[in-house]
Amino acid sequence: MKKAFLYVCAIACTLGLMTSCNHEVTPDSVSGAYYGTMDVTIPSLGIDDMELPYQVTITKVNESYVDIALNLDLAQYINPDLSALLNYGNVVARCLVGPTIDGEASLRGDVAIANQKFPVYGEYDERAIDVIFALGLVTVEFEGIRR
Repeated sequence: MKKAFLYVCAIACTLGLMTSCNHEVTPDSVSGAYYGTMDVTIPSLGIDDMELPYQVTITKVNESYVDIALNLDLAQYINPDLSALLNYGNVVARCLVGPTIDGEASLRGDVAIANQKFPVYGEYDERAIDVIFALGLVTVEFEGIRR
């Protein structure tokens, strides 16, 4: 009898540890305006980590997804002559919000640009966000704080 009781206690404690991740991370808690820095990397043009002040808006789509909206007209920052190559325009990435064990939320999704889909991934922790747009030859990373 004592052995069975110990097994039940061990299982209850193990389940408590395994299910103790933060369930507070939802599309509602991620939504808002974020102010920070957009880092642009374009190795083919010799641009490595060009930092620009930037704002990103994240809106809730449903109980699982958010939309991340930003203007990716990179030619205005680099060279207007490259507008055909570096003007992605206003884009919206749809991302799944998923909690992780340490309380941060993972963001996974994609963005459609000129009939191609590119991956978007990142993390959210309390009010800070870090999102990476992998656009083929161009990588854009945004790090910001919600105000």
